[in-house]
Amino acid sequence: MEKETQKKQMETIYNIVWDVVRNWWVILFIGISAALLSYVASAITYHPTYTSSTTFVVSARGTSTGAYANESQTKKLTDTFQSVLDSQILKKKVAESLDMERFPGTIKIAVVPETNLLTVSVTSDSPEISFRLLNSMLEHYPEVSQNVLGEVVLEVFEEPDFPSAADVAFQGKAVMKKGFLAAVSLIILLLSVLSYQRDNVKSEDEVADKLDTTVFGTLNHESSYRNLKARLKRQKKNILITEPAVSFGFVETIKKMRTKLLYKSSKEQGNVLLITSAMKKEGKTTVAVNLALAMAQRGKKVLLIEGDLRRSGLADLLGVDVPDGAGLGEHPGGNIEDLVFQMKDKSLYLLVNNVPHARSTEFLGSRRFEAFLDAMRGKMDFVIIDGPSAKGRADAEVLARKADFSLLVVKQNYTKVPYINDTIDMLDRYGKGLLGCVFNDVLVSGAIISSGYGYGYGYGYGYGRYHYGKYYGYGKYQSYYDRRQDEQETVAEKKEES
Repeated sequence: MEKETQKKQMETIYNIVWDVVRNWWVILFIGISAALLSYVASAITYHPTYTSSTTFVVSARGTSTGAYANESQTKKLTDTFQSVLDSQILKKKVAESLDMERFPGTIKIAVVPETNLLTVSVTSDSPEISFRLLNSMLEHYPEVSQNVLGEVVLEVFEEPDFPSAADVAFQGKAVMKKGFLAAVSLIILLLSVLSYQRDNVKSEDEVADKLDTTVFGTLNHESSYRNLKARLKRQKKNILITEPAVSFGFVETIKKMRTKLLYKSSKEQGNVLLITSAMKKEGKTTVAVNLALAMAQRGKKVLLIEGDLRRSGLADLLGVDVPDGAGLGEHPGGNIEDLVFQMKDKSLYLLVNNVPHARSTEFLGSRRFEAFLDAMRGKMDFVIIDGPSAKGRADAEVLARKADFSLLVVKQNYTKVPYINDTIDMLDRYGKGLLGCVFNDVLVSGAIISSGYGYGYGYGYGYGRYHYGKYYGYGKYQSYYDRRQDEQETVAEKKEES
């Protein structure tokens, strides 16, 4: 129970992290935008101030005591002197002497600790104004304070200084940094909350809880790049079981799904399979192609049909050239069987789409295409249709009517559950119904958590420190391993049939 709880927690964390990482460009864009807006707002609201200051020595009239005498008298004098300098009389005299309507500054007086020194400072929006105001105050304060200060004498110890810089410099870089970090933190938090609350399938356990079907197979995430160099050059690899860079775990899962399909085909007396998904980009083509390749490896005569006629790309994925006269043209005519061609050195046949078709539904629902499928049922061991996504398209439903059974590809943490269940209900209405779902692109599985090994993102397939993904195969023993695997699958099929 504790391991199960830990597994669910890890899967939740991995899905949230993946959602955040997948939206890195959104986070970066918002962070940069917030940084620039913070800079602009700070620049608009920034009002620099400048302070000019001077120092007085406080002493008794008629004495010659040094600067550190009369400390107590200095403290008592501060409030009095502040009142004098802050008085409207002095400010008015200073403003009149400088031809100003008002006194555009603030005055501050402070005692230098343990001395009889007073510092007087004037702050304003301009360094020149601060300097001029303080000088004018020094000229006029004796007139105002002669009847207030009594026997106390104030002598200038330091002349007023001209402020060379603002009191507080503009912190543009610091403001941008704070704005960036604040925005990034906020958007990461928001994405995490949305990811947690999104109603999709986050783990294999949730398939049974949320979907009206079962798991037919689980394919873990396969990196799109061979290495860092390929990632930097944006050179994606083809995720095919015939490619040496594809992980062992991925290949094994495809082979297990092949065995189950062959058993279902013999038991249910049907051999036309539709592979679809609720939404685009869930990996249905990858699943369809690899299942077809796996069956061809067993010597089965397989036809792979590119059922999404509004796009073209199956031939490119397999790296084959379409022979002249083969493939579905814009207006396919004549015998459809003549458009089928065989891959070199394989028992895999292809019906690909050369150009996008605007009237795909009409063609797929035609009697010609239905007759073609009926003919292929007798000539092929298996027919796999790489269908279009179901949402917003009628093509998937048309193909479901003609197929014997179907598989639904469900990408982890991607499509909303209501959309998936609607597609499941549609597929269950036709033929022999839905065999189950292929839970695809899974970032974390229970094997990694409970057993310490597995095949997930960035790990390849390995036990301890020995990772299959590093070596991409069994070298000279690969052919022997494949034969043994085929023998084991054959035995398993016979046992299931009996």
